[in-house]
Amino acid sequence: MAEPLVFVALWILIYSYLILASVDFGASFYLFYGQVFQKKERMYALLDDYLSPVSEVANICFVLLFAAVLSFSPDVSLVYQTPFLFTGIVAALLTLLKGTFYAMAELLSKKSGIRAFCVAGNGLTGVLIPPVLSIAMVVSEGGFSGTGNVAFFMAQLGTNLYFWSVIVISIVSIFYISAMYFAHFARSCNNETLSDGMRNIALFWSMPTVAASGFVFLGLERQNPDHFMNALNFSWMFLLSLIFCLLAVTLLFLKRHYRLSFLFVMLQYLFALMGYSLSHLPYVIYPEIQLAPDLIGLSGSAWFISLTMALAVAVVASFLILKRSIVRRNAAFKRSNSK
Repeated sequence: MAEPLVFVALWILIYSYLILASVDFGASFYLFYGQVFQKKERMYALLDDYLSPVSEVANICFVLLFAAVLSFSPDVSLVYQTPFLFTGIVAALLTLLKGTFYAMAELLSKKSGIRAFCVAGNGLTGVLIPPVLSIAMVVSEGGFSGTGNVAFFMAQLGTNLYFWSVIVISIVSIFYISAMYFAHFARSCNNETLSDGMRNIALFWSMPTVAASGFVFLGLERQNPDHFMNALNFSWMFLLSLIFCLLAVTLLFLKRHYRLSFLFVMLQYLFALMGYSLSHLPYVIYPEIQLAPDLIGLSGSAWFISLTMALAVAVVASFLILKRSIVRRNAAFKRSNSK
């Protein structure tokens, strides 16, 4: 019974990290873009309120993610030492660097040029963390050396089309998911100026998101034809993902129901991730490492899929609602003290 629970927890953790980290990293980047690049400090002040030391907790999720993967299948750490050690070390360094930039930006005066540099560093390093972690997704498709020279592994990545397609979708998703969320979040905080700005950014990134998704399938076909053909059996999930994307963008374009629009974004990535995960089975890493037969049968059942997806949405939605209430309460407290 323990293994199915670990499998569910791992999947929910991956999905939660995908959404929540994209929102946090996007907030850091747009704060840099708005305050340092556009010089509109007051307009983007709400994003500064959203970021907090608590937000940095999301940055350690990759540690839990890697630990869960390794404990779930010890063969992964034995057979693929070089890729996962490389990925973990680089991600840890970027996370430490981002946290340092954030702490320094909070401590320095807002008029300081060094603070502007730290805000920029915080925003840019955050955008790099998900692409680094996504190397694990690339390695899982097979075709990489598990042990040996790091330089050889990096050369393999650099010449791999699927690697670059995953890098593109991970970066574009940060910009798209966070802009869609903050269009809703800013409106709920009565900041129409920021909401309209985020709406325009989200609409801009919507089409590159669809194009990047197609690029991923192109890369997958070249990297792992077996997985690509199996993914076609779950084409209805990817079609639902596209439909939810179109619904979310349509509502945003019409300036209606921003909260429902972001829910559609969550469902868009939920079905895309579920379709990818189910089509990847029974392999953890092609072609050497597979799930246990009982887990394969369990993961294919309708009740298991429905329960996992419902729990994933509930966890993410609950966290975002809690975070929004905390930010709004802190903003109200700041306003009352400034009077």
